[in-house]
Parts: sequence; C-alpha cells; structure tokens
Amino acid sequence: MPFVLAFESEVIAEQLTIIEKDALDEVDWKDLISLNWQQSPPTCRNWVDYLNRETANGIDIVIARFNLVVKWCVSEVVLTELPSERARAITKYIHIASHCHRLHNYASLYQITLGLLSSDLARLKKTWSLVALREKQMLEHLEQLCRPLRNFQSLRAEMETAMPGNGIIPFIGLYTHDLMFNALKSARINSTAPEKEPLINFERYQTAAMIVKNLLRLTEASSRYTFSPDTEALSRCLWIAALSDQEIAQRSRALE
Repeated sequence: MPFVLAFESEVIAEQLTIIEKDALDEVDWKDLISLNWQQSPPTCRNWVDYLNRETANGIDIVIARFNLVVKWCVSEVVLTELPSERARAITKYIHIASHCHRLHNYASLYQITLGLLSSDLARLKKTWSLVALREKQMLEHLEQLCRPLRNFQSLRAEMETAMPGNGIIPFIGLYTHDLMFNALKSARINSTAPEKEPLINFERYQTAAMIVKNLLRLTEASSRYTFSPDTEALSRCLWIAALSDQEIAQRSRALE
C-alpha cells in the first residue's frame, strides 16, 4: 500500500513543498545564466542512491527530483494489487496535487499531475471506473492548468501572478526551457553598415537576464512558507524510490 494513504493529503503536500523549497535553495543564478546543468539527466530511481552517486548542482538536483517524483507516483499505483486500492491511491494523489495547487507548489502539482496522466495509468480502465466523478473533475482541472498549449500559458500566468504571503514553488522546467531556447539566438547580429563588424545581440542577453530575474523572484518567495515539517511524513516523502520505465509498463499490463 502506498505510504501516502497513512497521512492526511495536506500533510503530504506540505512535506513535498518543504523538499522542493530546500532544492530551490541550492539553485545558483550563475548556473542559470551559463546554462550549467546536465542536458541529459541521469536515470534516477532512488533518491538515496542519486545523492550518494551524483555530484550535481542545484538545477540538476531539482530536475532529477522532478523526474523521480513523476515515476514514484506511477510506481506506487501500479505496485498496488487490488483495483479498489489502486483507485484509493489515485484519489489520494489527486487530493495531494490539489493541496499543492492551493499551496502554490507548482512543481509538485505538475509532477503528480503528469504521473496520473501517464499512459501506464490511463490504460487501467477498471481502476479509473472506481475513481469518483468529483476526483476525476479535480484532475481534469489540474490537467487544464498544466497543458503545454501556447508554451504553458495557463501555468505561466498563474505562477507569475500568484504572489501570496505564504510562499510559492515555481516549476523551474519552464524557465530552463526558455533559457535554452533563448541561447539558440545568435550572439551577434549584422550591422546595418556593411563595412562594420557584426554587433553584439544585446536582446539575447537582456532576455536571459529577464528570465533569470523572473525565476529568482519566485524562488525567493519560497522562503515565505511557515508550516512545520512532520518528521515521519517528511522522511517518507524525501527518501522515495521508483520502478524503471520497463518495470512500470510490465506491471501496468499485468494488472489490467
């Protein structure tokens, strides 16, 4: 049985928020400007092993954690044998994601929503038939928020306008993507005078600075959270593990 069932959904959402906040604290703006992170992050199936094995900067840690939480969510569901219990687990994760939304923790919200919408869970028709309509509607609302339409317009708009007094956790992947896309622009542009040397493309550097500034504004807001950790729940949420993609697919097909 997934351990999240033993705790209140709000408690789990708070612990995930604390963990994401601590990871964000490790992000260095100089790494953002210089695009200093692994473009192909290593496979992470166990948080203990990852931290023991990898020498990573803050951005790498945030990305690795993101990928692991998605796989962990899916793994916990497919490792549950009975359809009724799987439906309970899915319902629990929907509630946790909803609480993350309320807490403005957009990282955990996106991770869990992505996991719940994965093809390996979507194909479990019998399981989903046991999930209440109310929870399905809650998930649909979260899905609409997380859709990549117009470069994640809905998610961006909510993140960048939600500045509550009690904190915010941004989904950093949007900003690393923006920085990578911006870096594709030419560093120099042709002068209007043919005999002159190419000019520095200041727009490229100004855009990079603006992207980093917007992200840092949000990461600084993460310090505003005031809730206290639940020692047991925090430990369980931190030291998570997941199945491999192949194992997840095999389990899913074997269940239904």
